[in-house]
Amino acid sequence: MNRNSTSKNAFYAAMISAALTLAIGITLTAVPGILLTVCRAAGGLLCVTAIVLFVLYFVKQRSNPAFLHYGLLTVGAGGLLLLLPGLLHFLIPVLFGLWVLIHSLIGILRNIGFRGEHRFWWLGVACNAVCAALGVYIITRPMTVMDSTIRLIGIALIVFGVLRIVSVFMARHYFGDEPAAGDVIDITPNKD
Repeated sequence: MNRNSTSKNAFYAAMISAALTLAIGITLTAVPGILLTVCRAAGGLLCVTAIVLFVLYFVKQRSNPAFLHYGLLTVGAGGLLLLLPGLLHFLIPVLFGLWVLIHSLIGILRNIGFRGEHRFWWLGVACNAVCAALGVYIITRPMTVMDSTIRLIGIALIVFGVLRIVSVFMARHYFGDEPAAGDVIDITPNKD
């Protein structure tokens, strides 16, 4: 695979990732109650997967212990999602809030690095600062207004999806037509 096709594949992968992020964000913003349903469905799928892994373990005369280990892990995760979806309902906002905060701080630093290359670097800093504030809010108040928190997660995902699309096009412009595969996603300028 040559460098140009690798760069195009990375570009398309980043765009698909951004589109999925936008779709999930829009869904969580429009229908925040869907999270419990998704938790229960995922728990059911994990339990079915665990049953398949156990059957494979016993049918193959215990030849591969990985089937048993993965089966035990999968049934544990599936059982938690089925029996305690509210626990995940609490953990998702906290963990996502941490991710939003860390991602935003990295984005602020990355955009500050663009000070000399782009005149709108401050826009990325401002958007990431708003997302950092959302992250702090989500972490500190995960259970007070759960639907609002889920909607805020959706809004943050929408903002991150839009920022991802802008970043991909900025990287394409900054690095030219033939960037290395990682350069399309990591748009930090090289200061060599």
